[in-house]
Amino acid sequence: MIHYFKADLFKIQKEQRLTISLGILALLSFLSAFLLHGNEDFTSSLIQLLSQFITLFFIVPTNLFFGEDFTYRTINHIIIKQQIRKGVFFYKVLATLVLDLAYILLAYLLSSSIGLLLGAPVDVAVIIHSFIAQTPLFICISLLSILIFVKSNKVNQAYLAFSLISLLFDNVTNLITSNLLHMTLPTDYFLFLSLQQGEHITQLSMGVSFISAILYLYLSYFIFSRKELK
Repeated sequence: MIHYFKADLFKIQKEQRLTISLGILALLSFLSAFLLHGNEDFTSSLIQLLSQFITLFFIVPTNLFFGEDFTYRTINHIIIKQQIRKGVFFYKVLATLVLDLAYILLAYLLSSSIGLLLGAPVDVAVIIHSFIAQTPLFICISLLSILIFVKSNKVNQAYLAFSLISLLFDNVTNLITSNLLHMTLPTDYFLFLSLQQGEHITQLSMGVSFISAILYLYLSYFIFSRKELK
């Protein structure tokens, strides 16, 4: 497994899409800070804005560990050496989660630093508390992206499915339930919308994310353990 980890590090260093995604992330972080730097409640507004699109970047690490290995059949070599898939699966899950959270930290660090340079009132405590509160939801969403990539036979399908869910699912579902079904569901039931609450994420949202995370992890492993590898 150590050799596979070293191979992944080499792949990350050589991965052009990873570099491109980091560049886009830096640009969006700069634009977010620039647009909000005159806002009195800069930090909370920044967290809310970044939370609307930041999960889209989860696609890159998930594709790196669960997309390309299947596309180029490199997953076969490590599974043959390991003989069992459980260790491979959980290694890939952990690596994906670490990279996803690294994207979040980088976005918050860059945008807050730019805010400071622009003279915005950056509250570091709010950023730290928001990240801690959001982490269970980020982990849940990351596991959802893994499930989508493991289930999909084509990387492009996984890209599209996760992007649509990340950007539209909560808003569309909320519109349908409120306008067609005349039901008003709390934001706490919607993971992507709950992210925008920052440090004020409720215990209900935490509970929903915890249950969903267990379900996504189980389904991902179930599919992965039975996936036909050629």
